[in-house]
Amino acid sequence: MSELIFVHGSLVHGGHHHHLIGDALFAGRATVKGAAYGFEQNGRLEAAMSVRGGGDSWVPGELYYADDALIGAIDGIQDGSIERKKRQVRAGSDGPLIDAWVWAWSGDWTGDWKDRRVLPGGLLPTDENFPGPTMWYYAFASNMFRMAERRELDCFEMVLGRIDNWRVAFAKDSGDGQHCYVTVLPKRDGVVKGACYRMKNSQLESDLDPQEKEGRHLERKTYEVKLEDGTDRVIYADLYRTMPRWWYWGRISHPVNTEKIVPGAREIGLDDEYCTWLEKFVNEPCDPENYDLDLHKLLP
Repeated sequence: MSELIFVHGSLVHGGHHHHLIGDALFAGRATVKGAAYGFEQNGRLEAAMSVRGGGDSWVPGELYYADDALIGAIDGIQDGSIERKKRQVRAGSDGPLIDAWVWAWSGDWTGDWKDRRVLPGGLLPTDENFPGPTMWYYAFASNMFRMAERRELDCFEMVLGRIDNWRVAFAKDSGDGQHCYVTVLPKRDGVVKGACYRMKNSQLESDLDPQEKEGRHLERKTYEVKLEDGTDRVIYADLYRTMPRWWYWGRISHPVNTEKIVPGAREIGLDDEYCTWLEKFVNEPCDPENYDLDLHKLLP
């Protein structure tokens, strides 16, 4: 049986202890309420995180599914003043609060720690060449088609997943009279299938954000994605959706979308039934009666 763990510092992707994580399933980026502290010793930064009191700060890290062996291995590298505790962490960039194991300082701030300073960026290295931390980005439309190559992004891995109670829709006109933004809208018993791409937080924020938010009609939100691997596991991924004030109806896909959405779905390996439905969908206007907009305020 596996449980969610929150890791930070040297355990995140690219850190010098990340090898302990092995093949554990990455569940997404996360933050925990607390504070990170550090002090310099022999030219090296010694750092620790406290979750006592919480405060208003959120320390960034990564979520993984871990079995008892992995949890024990991480226990084994901790300082005697660091304990493992169950805490609520914020999944994704703005996702739900979920329970996870967290390793945090529980000792007294004595000795060298008396001169500790707050680390505003958390326990993450600031070296621009450092490959972590990472996150999941969810592609459900044209970005399923050769996303990494077309967007010039570095993707470390890809998994297939589904978002229940939502459905693909064509919304805001892009300005050329034909091309429409593709979004997701609430739909009882609906499903949106696609691919989760793992990439650096910094690359999504510096490269993909400006591309997707051009015109400022889109927002990035965190969704719970169920894996299409026969398990009950979920991961937390960010996607871009049209903001509610830009929902328009009677839209139909522009060839720019049609030529990428269905080929992309087949290329990444989505099932034939969904691909067949998607092929029919992209050639029909969106109808508001096919959605449950009353769910909008109830869903993330």
